[in-house]
Amino acid sequence: MASCNPIELNKTSIQNGFLKRNMTQHEKREDAAMKKARTLGLIIMCLILSLGGCGKESDPSGKTVENGGAVNQTSSAETPAAETETSSATEPVPVPEDDPALPGGVLVMIDNHSKARPQSGLDKADVVFEIMAEGGITRYMALFYTQSAEKIGPVRSARYYFVQLAKGMDLPYAHVGGSTDGLSTISKLGVKDLNEMSNAGYCFWRDKSRKAPHNTYTSTEKLMAGIEKKGFGDKAPVLPPYGTEFIGEALAVGEVELDYYSSGSYSYRVTWRWEEGLGGNGGQYRRYINDKAQSTLEEVPLVADTIYILAASTTSRNTKPLTSAVDIIGEGDALCIVDNQILRGKWVKETAEKPLQILDSTGQPMKRKLGKTWVQIIDSLDDVDLGQ
Repeated sequence: MASCNPIELNKTSIQNGFLKRNMTQHEKREDAAMKKARTLGLIIMCLILSLGGCGKESDPSGKTVENGGAVNQTSSAETPAAETETSSATEPVPVPEDDPALPGGVLVMIDNHSKARPQSGLDKADVVFEIMAEGGITRYMALFYTQSAEKIGPVRSARYYFVQLAKGMDLPYAHVGGSTDGLSTISKLGVKDLNEMSNAGYCFWRDKSRKAPHNTYTSTEKLMAGIEKKGFGDKAPVLPPYGTEFIGEALAVGEVELDYYSSGSYSYRVTWRWEEGLGGNGGQYRRYINDKAQSTLEEVPLVADTIYILAASTTSRNTKPLTSAVDIIGEGDALCIVDNQILRGKWVKETAEKPLQILDSTGQPMKRKLGKTWVQIIDSLDDVDLGQ
């Protein structure tokens, strides 16, 4: 067996180590050269790209705009996830809004004497107020906004409490004359006045087929022309908000009766009867006077989706002609009849200039159903039969 010379082994080891060291340094030089080449290549590429990108500028929206102005949209695949628009399936359904046929609202006094029936235009009104006028006869004040009406009437005279309501709504008020305090209240409050007898005869006409004083008529077209001529401006009425769910006491018998007046053989009684499916909105209330269904001259039944009943002290006054005093400034009890439910609350009208508010038991506006609304103002809720 050959012996191993330690000296030769050490020489070989040193030589091998020297070779390894020489190879490592060579590799390092090659590596450095390659890095320099790569760096130089990157610089050249950047120069080429920058030269190729001349003539483009960045739009604030992140789009690239060519010199000619055309926009290159970033592809959807390149859009960051955080910038992608999303829609929520849980967004609340908007409350239905009126779709007005008129540029602004207008109020019209309408006769309810037995010789004035059947009337025209009440079916087109958004809201109808009914209040005692004289000698057991009520009168209407109708608000027109979402529907036009070719014939409205018979139009009758002003009463001060209707004028106070009109002022609170800040809407033009159409009528034929008025009681002494009715006319003075118009002047005092600066109501937007359309009076057939003094300043707006061109807004009305007389129907020869009817006897005076139940023969004066108007239309929304004539009223809008009068409003424009007088420069009253167009204003949308501010009304109670719409609701879609109503929770209250059940209207057990499906009807409500209001006994406005009773003396001897004469009485005036209004009944609203719920009819399921009427009107295509789940049901409506049909209106009756002394148990006779009330319709317009055009044979359109009078109906309501919401009925507010407000208690306001009402007394007869021994004036010529007879008139009533109704305390509509202040507050009182209120009912809302809707979807065969009874909701209880109160009404508030602080001054003649302030609007009438109808509030629920929590002090919030008492909502109404989309559709026709009637406001029955009566002396006391004791005169209202809810069938309970």
